[in-house]
Amino acid sequence: MTTELFRKTYLPLSDQLYRVAFYLLEDEEEAKDAVQDLFIKLLNSGSRLDGVNNAKAYAITLMRNMCIDRIRAASRLHQVECAEDDPEVSFISVESDVIATKEKLRRVLAIIEGLPAKQREVVRQRIFEDRSYEEISKNTGLSENNLRVLLSIARKTIKKEYEND
Repeated sequence: MTTELFRKTYLPLSDQLYRVAFYLLEDEEEAKDAVQDLFIKLLNSGSRLDGVNNAKAYAITLMRNMCIDRIRAASRLHQVECAEDDPEVSFISVESDVIATKEKLRRVLAIIEGLPAKQREVVRQRIFEDRSYEEISKNTGLSENNLRVLLSIARKTIKKEYEND
């Protein structure tokens, strides 16, 4: 990949990549560092990027994975620091955090499964498959405005059900 192609393809995605990183890392500086690291990684990838069909989806997936790696590394560092104080407490703390996260995910997925079919399909395509409203509209035959309304209702329902659970 040439530098010019990189500038045209990946640099315009910087705001979206930052939002993904900030959402996951919950820290402005960490998010900025993650985006910079991703751009360096992409630049160093060279010709391997030539086979990428959807640059946006590829970059967002890489960003998400890099953030997860950063979170894991920070967790390991925290675990080591805690282990120096009391190894048994740190293991239990990390283990309970993992269990709590898995339980939250199960609850959200169960709520999504309980949504009406059209809402569930829009959530699946928009959030899990990262499709645009235009793509979803073509797949479902629904207008983009209708999709936005369905997604908004679904998000509100998920939030309400999760809080009431």
